[in-house]
Amino acid sequence: MEQQFAVRRTAIEMALRANNARLAEAIEAEHGAGPRVNEAIDRSHEAMGRLQKETLAHIFAMRQLLRPDQAKKFDQAVVKALTEDYRGR
Repeated sequence: MEQQFAVRRTAIEMALRANNARLAEAIEAEHGAGPRVNEAIDRSHEAMGRLQKETLAHIFAMRQLLRPDQAKKFDQAVVKALTEDYRGR
């Protein structure tokens, strides 16, 4: 399970890096929020969304392997990880 997720995550992270390079090129060419910059931003957001969805699918798949008591602790850890900065303010 971890190996499969690592492959998918790596592919998406590579896409994110490529999108960042396209964004840099667009910024250099347009010097503002032109159509190429906006398109590069949209592509980057799409890749970030895919990464988040893949990560959550992986988390939920792992959760299915846990006993109920483990799942409860797992859920608490996930919630803490997602809200730690927000709740600390």
